[in-house]
Amino acid sequence: MSKTKAADSYIAKHPIENSAYRHTYHVMPPVGWMNDPNGLCYAFGKYRFFYQFHPYAAAWGPMHWGYYTSDDMIAWELAPTALAPDEPYDKDGCFSGSAVMKDGKLYLLYTAVSGALQQQALACSEDGIAFEKRGVVIAWKDLPADASKTNFRDPKFFEKNGTYYAVIGSKHQEGAGQILLYRSGDLENWQYVGCPWRTDGDELMCECPDYCSLGGKDVLISSVQFLHREGWRNENEHTPRYITGEMDFSAGKFYPEIGDEIDSGFDFYAPQTFTTPDGRTVMIAWMQMWDRTYVTAPEGWVGAATLPRELTLKNGRLFQAPVREIEKYRTRPVKAKDLPILGERVVENVRGNKCELSFTLDLGTAARAGVKLFCGGQREVSLYYDREKELVIFDRSNMGVLVSGSSRERDALIRSVAVRVKDNRIKFRLFMDVSSLEVFLNDGERTLTGLVYSPKGADNIVFFSEGGPARLVKLEKYDIVV
Repeated sequence: MSKTKAADSYIAKHPIENSAYRHTYHVMPPVGWMNDPNGLCYAFGKYRFFYQFHPYAAAWGPMHWGYYTSDDMIAWELAPTALAPDEPYDKDGCFSGSAVMKDGKLYLLYTAVSGALQQQALACSEDGIAFEKRGVVIAWKDLPADASKTNFRDPKFFEKNGTYYAVIGSKHQEGAGQILLYRSGDLENWQYVGCPWRTDGDELMCECPDYCSLGGKDVLISSVQFLHREGWRNENEHTPRYITGEMDFSAGKFYPEIGDEIDSGFDFYAPQTFTTPDGRTVMIAWMQMWDRTYVTAPEGWVGAATLPRELTLKNGRLFQAPVREIEKYRTRPVKAKDLPILGERVVENVRGNKCELSFTLDLGTAARAGVKLFCGGQREVSLYYDREKELVIFDRSNMGVLVSGSSRERDALIRSVAVRVKDNRIKFRLFMDVSSLEVFLNDGERTLTGLVYSPKGADNIVFFSEGGPARLVKLEKYDIVV
């Protein structure tokens, strides 16, 4: 039996049962471990989502490529495991990569790991289901002399003006993280072009690089390990960032303009983008974080994906919004407006932990104002604006389960982000799904993503203000049923 079929057999025999934390409208592994989204694309009439997958334990292990397909990016159907570590050059893992369509075939470019050596290999499918490996196409010998051979991974390849390019994560021999650019005319033969981006610090790695074009700007994305914290930025040990600018594809140089972190929450890593048939740029990330407590591991699974997010640039800054397809899964609407808040307030019929909640908050004279979610059994998660700090705070310290990180991380329970307060108001759009919370502020100007482990049935929602009154200008709530 092939290793891909063995993985599928194991999945069928080990369904997840009695899980307190399984999501209802987010992608998760059927069993075992999930990390980076891979190969996001639209091909053969469906959206395709591959991911780093270890089926045999709820822990990182020899990497496979798990696989889902969808008609709308929301309801996903499990597909056969796409790749498994079964060749000498990838015997220790089929690490992250990407996908493109060429001449009616779907190609995957992924990192093949053998021992300490990391190289880039190609696989191909004529039907989008069965994949044939084509071998290593970007080898260690194709690296520049100053690049590490053991930190060379996560290719994102794409077509531009009739030529294929790949950005690949790397590490300079002196320690700085970097992104390398390669080009090809046929996907089989690749040439090194240059190093469009290198970090300033040492002991860093630019994982899962990505390239897209937005609003006439080139955008580089990478997940940078071990960035130093800067106020409310980079509070996680590993931080996905974007940089806008202009790429010189002939020289392999990038001229940066604006850069920032992508998500300021707890659990957001390795984002990858792709283009939908109608031209939208969509991003999906791993909804988990390295070097943390993995609360769901005893249930037999770890990891999930964020909602797909549409990306736009406004005044040079990245904005994110859930794909509009989520709206067709709204049920049981509740709407209200002009509701004063002083202390705590419960709004009739506004409760749930598998729902979308949007509201515009007039801060009034409150020192703090916001909402408590996943409330029950004296447990809660708080999301609020702190006037003195001028930050939106995501506080999961009272959710009922202790989550800790590495010694580099200040804490794993509170995150914050600065947002513009216009006319004393902030707009919130929240998506709750059993054990996750995705927060979009001011139409996606900033986002906060985090996992939440609350008691079963903790679905009360309470609005609050402290130090003065506030007001709900407008509120909408929908259950999301997929």
